[in-house]
Amino acid sequence: MTTTTLDMPRTALRRGAWGRFFPALGGLGLVAGLIAMLVSPAGEDTGESARQVVAHAQSHDAWIVATALFGVASIALGGAFVAGLHARLHGLATQVESALVLIGGTVFTLCFCLSFVIWSAPLVDMPGDSAAALAQAQAYLSYDDIGWFVFAAAGVAAAVMAVSASLAAIRAGVPAWLGWLGVAVGTLSLGTVAFLGMFAWMAWIAVASLVLLAPPRR
Repeated sequence: MTTTTLDMPRTALRRGAWGRFFPALGGLGLVAGLIAMLVSPAGEDTGESARQVVAHAQSHDAWIVATALFGVASIALGGAFVAGLHARLHGLATQVESALVLIGGTVFTLCFCLSFVIWSAPLVDMPGDSAAALAQAQAYLSYDDIGWFVFAAAGVAAAVMAVSASLAAIRAGVPAWLGWLGVAVGTLSLGTVAFLGMFAWMAWIAVASLVLLAPPRR
């Protein structure tokens, strides 16, 4: 009986540590992966014409595959972060805030993944025949625009998640200045449609991931 009693707190402590580690790893991995994609050849413009798209696909085939794999992996990374964030705010956020964090985070994860799949999947297996490759590249120019709108939707969903979580975090003990800064940064995430807004939610996810590493206050 004594041994069992002593082991229980240790087991709970280990579970709590892993429960903080995986969501933080998911958020930081998502941000780090996106930065890597932006600064790598994968982040280069595919071009405005079908011939430029074909040339880009043929010269960056390995990076395009890496981008597609990252897009698929982002489901796990984003899902872990959103689940950990929602769990940490359980009992602290209002019912509306909790629902908005979960819904916004889920939509963000799905739209983020879908946008990268739209941008990379059509270029992974470019036909060897020149005419077929040009036809596929011409169609890709339309898919590319769809991808940007989906990515903009991800930014809106990130804003919903960030603002709701930041307001709840203030009541959870996070310094008020940091919480209101999170609200401001979350609002700026709405500007993802203009590309620059993405840096706002990237910063918010990175900071929130670090906060998740800290043990919750009792």
